[in-house]
Amino acid sequence: MSDKTKQKHTATSGAPTLKESSSRAGASGSSLNLSFSERLFYISNKRSIAALNRKQLEKTSVSPNNRRFRVLAVDHDKGMLTRYRDVLCFEGEEAAELEALFNDDVKLPSQDDIRAEAENPIFEVDSFTNASDALKAVHKSIKHDDPFAIALIDLHLNSTNTATMLGVDLAEEIRALDQHIEIVLLSPQASVPLKEINKRVLPPEKLLFLQKPFQSAELKQIAASLSSKRELERRLYILNETLASEVEVRTSELNAANRRLRLDISKRAAVLRELQASEQRYRLLFEKNITGNFASDGDGLILDCNMAFANMFGFDSPQHASGADVFKLWTAMGAEEPLSNILRGKERVTNLEVLLQRDGMDLYLLANFDTVRNSDGVLTEIRGYIFDMSEPKRLEEQLRQSQKMEALGTLAGGIAHDFNNILGVILGYSEIIQNSAEPESGLARRVGEITRAGKRARDLVNQILNFSRQGPQERHPITLTPLIKEALKLLRSSVPTNVGIITRIETDKDSVLADPTQIHQIMLNLCGNASHAMQKHGGTLTVTLSDVTNDDPIIPPAELGKPERFVRLSVEDTGGGIAPDVVARIFDPFFTTKKQGEGTGMGLAMVHGIVKRHDGYLELKNTPGEGAGFHVFLPKTDDAARPVAEAATELVFRQGRILFIDDEKPLTDIGREMLESCGFEVVTRTSSIEALEAFKHRADDFDLVITDQTMPNMTGMELAREILKIRRNIPIILCTGFSDAVSYDRLRDLGIGDFIMKPILKHDLIASISRQLSQD
Repeated sequence: MSDKTKQKHTATSGAPTLKESSSRAGASGSSLNLSFSERLFYISNKRSIAALNRKQLEKTSVSPNNRRFRVLAVDHDKGMLTRYRDVLCFEGEEAAELEALFNDDVKLPSQDDIRAEAENPIFEVDSFTNASDALKAVHKSIKHDDPFAIALIDLHLNSTNTATMLGVDLAEEIRALDQHIEIVLLSPQASVPLKEINKRVLPPEKLLFLQKPFQSAELKQIAASLSSKRELERRLYILNETLASEVEVRTSELNAANRRLRLDISKRAAVLRELQASEQRYRLLFEKNITGNFASDGDGLILDCNMAFANMFGFDSPQHASGADVFKLWTAMGAEEPLSNILRGKERVTNLEVLLQRDGMDLYLLANFDTVRNSDGVLTEIRGYIFDMSEPKRLEEQLRQSQKMEALGTLAGGIAHDFNNILGVILGYSEIIQNSAEPESGLARRVGEITRAGKRARDLVNQILNFSRQGPQERHPITLTPLIKEALKLLRSSVPTNVGIITRIETDKDSVLADPTQIHQIMLNLCGNASHAMQKHGGTLTVTLSDVTNDDPIIPPAELGKPERFVRLSVEDTGGGIAPDVVARIFDPFFTTKKQGEGTGMGLAMVHGIVKRHDGYLELKNTPGEGAGFHVFLPKTDDAARPVAEAATELVFRQGRILFIDDEKPLTDIGREMLESCGFEVVTRTSSIEALEAFKHRADDFDLVITDQTMPNMTGMELAREILKIRRNIPIILCTGFSDAVSYDRLRDLGIGDFIMKPILKHDLIASISRQLSQD
């Protein structure tokens, strides 16, 4: 075998291994005299080396997928699209392999160079000749989360008209879809309006311009730079995300630590607040002036107390009470049993009611005590909690008095109607007999006594009605000063000469909403009682009218309103005062300390009823041995005083037909005689139903209707309503002994002309008839 044949075999059968070829290639990359078979083996395994390097890269932080970049190529020239693909995908690699295979002087790359080439970017080119297909590809790439990294777009996209810039429109639309894509505009023209393009395709740093024709290396370098830029942006984004995540984790941990710290601080602060609140609750519980609290040692010496306790026992402050002996204080204030006896052998005393006195005033106290003893049972501390029940006791007494008077008033109102009917018969026939009797005869004298007794009974019934607040009244704005002066003029003749009268008018705002007659009754009763209390030894009667302020010793209860809205009428005397055992009963009806014949016991009861009816308040200030004073509080009004009433109409006697209705036959008989004696024709009925039928039958024949209010089947007001439906202008007079449903305003609204209280006297009846008939 020749040498030549041996070399060829060696080259054929003894081909070097990959490691040998690589080592022979050397790190310097210089040309080597390799045989053709060695070069072919090197070329065939070059791709294996690159694949091996990619696997090694996969084990590191750099993934081959991160080196893959999609390129969008849009150009009307298909040849240009092919060139984009060749330059970016095949041109460099295939040329180097062919050159290494057939060129003896080529410098073969070393294994390090091959590994470096494996890290170069890999491009995938999608080619399109029109803008619509390119846009669809962009939409699809974004939808599948595989966006294009670079867009190579021909500026004109039209071979026939290079003046158009359709590529700019496409680039603008692609930029609107993907803010991160790198755009390269290509044009064969050197003059391109870059300023306009930069305004339309933002941002300028992601837009390049490349003039055709271009060098392959130029395009490849631009693509490599843009892909490297894209990769750096991606890595920066990942780094920022990682950093943000790390910061978030660290921040979360720090926040958690801060929360734990704040929670711990909050718990400590809560414990501190609870301790402070507990101490404050104890202090407030002790010092709150709802009850008088004190603590003393076993000998009764006060260690601590609150202001309420100091006020109860006459000290200016808790400091002044410190060291005082509570046992001595208890005894000095008039307690029935010493406190030491009450506490002896007891751990607790609850709800002990006791009456003490301070400065001449009664204190109703509800006391509770706790005792503290040592192990030997010796008393070491006393704790007391005392509630002042004086005001509740006073309110309870007022409620009891009010309820009692309300019950008596209800009874009085219920029987007043029957009383007045009986008195109506007595007074009516007395007047008839007296008018027919001879003057100065024994019959006239006897009947006169009957009449006077009947009128006294009538006045007593009126007092009962006023007491029960159910009598008729007409309240309107009045000025008190003239009324008081007039009442005192009338009283002067009946007051003993050894009693002086002092009048003090200390206000010019004395307008109140009241019934003048009832205010006059208040003055007569209060001043009469005061003068009676001083008739033996004399004294001074003082009548004061003044405003009310918060500083006054006596003011109305808070539930009635502010003191400033009241005017006070005070009637005070310097007599002997009222005995303590009598004070509780002075407002009871029919209770009196006067001798028989000197009083009925209705005076103060009536005053109390009138004051309540006027939404006022009545208070007694009594000092046994020195005198008593009654203080009447009446609410002020801003309305002007009522003008003086016109003079009463003179009696007019004339003929006429009158329908008289009352369910009591004696009263209808009396009414007939009274009216017939004055010349009237009278038709009487004892049933409201029959009266209505009679009126319906001859409605135009009657000149006037007089009806009782309280009747069975149909009341007087109901009968009047039905009569007025038949004849709208018929005069009607309503009479009643009592009715809480009757008021002047309501009667006027119904169309009733006048109103008379029973018992009916002839003079009053004829006067009312005259007023009604004179209006015709």
